[in-house]
Amino acid sequence: MNLPAATQWKTATEHPGLRAGEVHVWRASLSGNDLELMGALLSSAEWLRAKRFHFEQDRMRFICGRGLMRRILGRYLGMGAHELQFVEGPHGKPELTGTSSSLQFNLSHSDDLMLLAVTHTRLLGIDLEFMRDNLPVETLADYYFEPEDAWGLRLLPPAQRVWKFYELWTSTEARLKADGVGISRGLKVLEPDRWSLLKLTPADGYAAALAVEGGGFQVECWSWQK
Repeated sequence: MNLPAATQWKTATEHPGLRAGEVHVWRASLSGNDLELMGALLSSAEWLRAKRFHFEQDRMRFICGRGLMRRILGRYLGMGAHELQFVEGPHGKPELTGTSSSLQFNLSHSDDLMLLAVTHTRLLGIDLEFMRDNLPVETLADYYFEPEDAWGLRLLPPAQRVWKFYELWTSTEARLKADGVGISRGLKVLEPDRWSLLKLTPADGYAAALAVEGGGFQVECWSWQK
């Protein structure tokens, strides 16, 4: 699967407007944030989720990720970050409620980085993964991927297998997240032609992919400044 790549990340001097036919992707670090400030933006339900994390670092990253998501979405909506309300779909995908806006979004974070994709009307999904060299990619591919993809991975030189595994994983999960199901039913994409795919390179050592419903859109990549 050959995905076109988006590699240019721009710094916004002011929050950009989101026009019809545009998709904005934001990247942000989950370290160096004011944890107390981020936590004050969360709802009681988000705090309950945060408390379920066993490791403090994972809890911190969740709090910062949700807080940053609220700040970014709030600017698009002209609302306070703490005012935003969310509901979860049948498989846990969050959606905005209590507003008439057509804004759609999807969040992913891995290790110390997060990506947030935003657009109007059309569904979208994003997946971000920190690439680990010690992952048993051949075994995982045999279990999760279609046989031809798993076999194709094994035919690659060893140095390329980790990179290819993460490309396949992120592109698949991005489409499943866009569809609102995630990996709850495995990694089988039922309507592959429904989604346009874009490979993202947010930072060294990370793989990411964006899935957007339909075509004819423009992607802008932004770096969040604290």
